[in-house]
Amino acid sequence: MLISRFLLIIYLFSATEFSQLLKLPVLVMHFQEHQQKNPSISFAQFLHHHYAVNHKDDGDSNRDRQLPFQSHDNCSSFQVPFYLFLTFTPLSPSITIIEEENPSYYTSAHILAAHLSTIWQPPRFI
Repeated sequence: MLISRFLLIIYLFSATEFSQLLKLPVLVMHFQEHQQKNPSISFAQFLHHHYAVNHKDDGDSNRDRQLPFQSHDNCSSFQVPFYLFLTFTPLSPSITIIEEENPSYYTSAHILAAHLSTIWQPPRFI
């Protein structure tokens, strides 16, 4: 279970935009910078200013591009098969045959011998 979670985290950070969440400390620091300039700004106003509208260049465009989900990382994924086992032994299914005394519902006792004798006879010449 631990290995599967670890592999999921590696995949999410390498092949998706999930790695943008690592930039959350930059978001908090940039909010603090804006609060130093304008102490009355709330966090919701800050988010609206940077994410909801196209705000004009206020002198920190380089810092704005460092915020999460402001720029796209070139994420790509390339999987290489990784085998944990050095030898491969194919599984062979074990087949168990159960023999029954009467495998069918009909046995030779049900077939009348008279019918067999009339069908399988050589042609007769008169």
